[in-house]
Amino acid sequence: MANPQGEYYHDHDRLREFVATVHRTADDHDEVPALLAALRDPFDDLLAADDWLPDLYRNLPPEDYDNESDMGGDIAQWLLYRQPGKLSISSLVVPPGVETPVHDHLAWGLVGLYQGTQKETFFRRVDAGDADEGYAELEEAEVRHAGPGDCYELIPPDGDIHSVTTTSDVPSVSIHVLGADIGCIPRHAFDTGADLVEVFQSGYTNVECEDVDEHVHTHDEML
Repeated sequence: MANPQGEYYHDHDRLREFVATVHRTADDHDEVPALLAALRDPFDDLLAADDWLPDLYRNLPPEDYDNESDMGGDIAQWLLYRQPGKLSISSLVVPPGVETPVHDHLAWGLVGLYQGTQKETFFRRVDAGDADEGYAELEEAEVRHAGPGDCYELIPPDGDIHSVTTTSDVPSVSIHVLGADIGCIPRHAFDTGADLVEVFQSGYTNVECEDVDEHVHTHDEML
């Protein structure tokens, strides 16, 4: 998409260069797997660079900060860039020993670890899968351990449901490049002990969501 209109909540030349690469690469690929494969090297370069993400967006918010995120556990989700309805880039900061809710994304994307270490537990849904609220049965599919520079792809529905636990003694910071305004779309949170699912909106720590569609998001578009 040429000259995309976007909103920068953190303005840095390296981030702007990466955003331009995402849009340019999307113009050259009609399928999500090919797009994500083509973005791996630029994303690896972004994860490896230590000069573009300021301290605020790699840490938990100050005590007097009005955290708009609803991820729980003092988790911060800092929005860095978005093209409304199409693309978001954010940093997710999870304190040591804290686990995110089991959740899905409902969007293609790349997720890479920038700081700290994590245990990532992936699930698959084994009930009918058509309920947004109420009964939902999951089974554990895989557990991975990740360190700085590790990256994985999201191509729903496979591998789209997971939880993340920080295993380092510093907050873990992961960078999310997702084909949706991920903090402001309705998606799913799961209670694996009670076999329940509910609609949730994760929000962003630094940006309030407005005029949100109440229907659960489905996404099968490129940029």
